[in-house]
Amino acid sequence: MKIYLIRHAEPDYPNHTITAAGHSEARALAAFLKRTGVDRIYCSPINRAVHTMQYTADMLGIEPTFEPWTRELDWQAPDDRGRPAAAWNIPGETVRAGRPYPDHDRWPSRAPYSDFIARYETIKTNSDEFLRRHGYDREDGRYRIVKSNKESIAVFCHLGFGLTWLSHLLELPFPLVWSGFWLPPSSVTTVLFEERSEHWAVPRCLGLGQVAHLHLEGLPVSTAGLLAGDK
Repeated sequence: MKIYLIRHAEPDYPNHTITAAGHSEARALAAFLKRTGVDRIYCSPINRAVHTMQYTADMLGIEPTFEPWTRELDWQAPDDRGRPAAAWNIPGETVRAGRPYPDHDRWPSRAPYSDFIARYETIKTNSDEFLRRHGYDREDGRYRIVKSNKESIAVFCHLGFGLTWLSHLLELPFPLVWSGFWLPPSSVTTVLFEERSEHWAVPRCLGLGQVAHLHLEGLPVSTAGLLAGDK
């Protein structure tokens, strides 16, 4: 199975939708996904994801399924001035200020990450249930193949959620994923459930935050969420 993890197009946060430029991005994305091929569409219920997704659903003639667990995270942490900010925008200089780095054994005991343990476990539980529906049963860091799946599925979601879900799929500590990676608006991150044996599948990232569809249409790459807190 192949997952296209897609961040919504350029956001218009005050109006709970996407900008005019975002609509252009979403149209380019739909044309790209039509060429690539998609079998199923899943989407966060938040409007900026829905309005991005609708172009693809209409172009491909696929009825989307809404997955509330993929909505954007409301996790917050103090910024460098002590103000509440999106937790995934904790500066990399802060994350890497001390050794050892926050690996799987250490991050749950470190502030502010310790505040997110229960919510991260909920994402993991929802992810495992979602993938079980598609034929993969998680056992530790691997997925037992209950039924091999050759479909390509598109999941329209958000920056914070996307990075956090990716950390679970790839077995990477999410503090390092938050500070080390970024997903541009309307970008496509491709995760393959690689089956090298008849029993196990392991997620493998084939491309992170790809925006080739924007370059093909001569559209600029938005920086929404890169420096300011995204939602």
